[in-house]
Amino acid sequence: MTPFFNSPATPAQRLGAAAALALAFLSSHALAAPALDGGVTGLAQLANGKIVGLSGPVPLPRPGADASAQINALLKAPLSAEAAVRIALLNNPGWQAALAGAGVGISDAALNTSPAKLKALQELTLLSAQARKAWISAVAAAQSAAALQQAQETALAAGDLARRMAQAGNISKLQQAKNQLALSDATLQLAKAQQAAFNAREQLIVTLGLWGEQTRFALPTELPALPPQPQELPDIENRALREATNLRLARSQWQLQQASQPRPASADALWDAMGEAAAVRALAVGTRSQARQVYNNYRSTYDVARHYQSEVLPLRQFINDEITLRYNGMLLSVFDLLADSRAQAQAASSAMEAQRDFWLAEADLQTLLAGAPVALSAAPTSSPSPSGEAATSAAGH
Repeated sequence: MTPFFNSPATPAQRLGAAAALALAFLSSHALAAPALDGGVTGLAQLANGKIVGLSGPVPLPRPGADASAQINALLKAPLSAEAAVRIALLNNPGWQAALAGAGVGISDAALNTSPAKLKALQELTLLSAQARKAWISAVAAAQSAAALQQAQETALAAGDLARRMAQAGNISKLQQAKNQLALSDATLQLAKAQQAAFNAREQLIVTLGLWGEQTRFALPTELPALPPQPQELPDIENRALREATNLRLARSQWQLQQASQPRPASADALWDAMGEAAAVRALAVGTRSQARQVYNNYRSTYDVARHYQSEVLPLRQFINDEITLRYNGMLLSVFDLLADSRAQAQAASSAMEAQRDFWLAEADLQTLLAGAPVALSAAPTSSPSPSGEAATSAAGH
């Protein structure tokens, strides 16, 4: 067949043929074009192993895709920590805005070592840690409020008994006042705990980007049990240095500058080179220190929580059993029994707080090992005596 450009075709025919060829070319290449997901697929693959509290594929929002069905399915059962992380990665508005702002910077066309992708990976790690810690705090706060609810019921029973015994002349007004004060204190603690539980749940809701009926999800009644043994990480500093995203980026930029200017051309350039090297070294020193602090916090909170589980709570249970036995033998009064019940509830609350602190420290450790910086908080304030002996003073003995 003679090519149409060599035939005496009319201008209209030539234009139509060119358009047909262009359409055919575009159609033949349509199957080879990448999916219009903004590079999310590649980013999700790159994020494997960088997400705190998540196993398996990394779920990420995709342009134009509605993840409501997937999110609602995760909300049907009591919300687990892993489900909370998945929902946050899919639904957190701030993360979606960051993805939109990154644009082509996170697409497959960009190198995996590009600043945009490294920043996106770090934000992914930090968001997953934020979601996991928000879940831990919400479950712990609700668990604490439930325990204090029981403590208040015990105080109510003691207060009612004290009032009736005072009316009958069996106890003094002083003893009644002490029991009334214990009831007032239990009521205040419960109100504060319920407010803290409400605020912690709201923080979790915001982190997950939920609203409407989605906010009615249920939470587990207890935190996960402690692991049998803590992780042994003698190489924690080297691992932190190897994985730190900000340090990798700073080091690569410094190396590029050194390669482009092996010898400073002036005194100012010499000072600049020293400053740039010092900045990288300062970041490495800080990363090492942070690694030591994070791991020390992880181990110490584990030891404290384990001590509560293996020593404090069994001893409190033994004391409670003995006091109950003596009460049944009429060797102790009902106020001794009620006071010990309050002390046991306080010990259980302190044990739960220690368990919460461990899981928060464990999330920080995962964050560090995933290459993201950790915001270390100040040392926690001292908790009440683990034995709960202060509660026995309400009995007036």
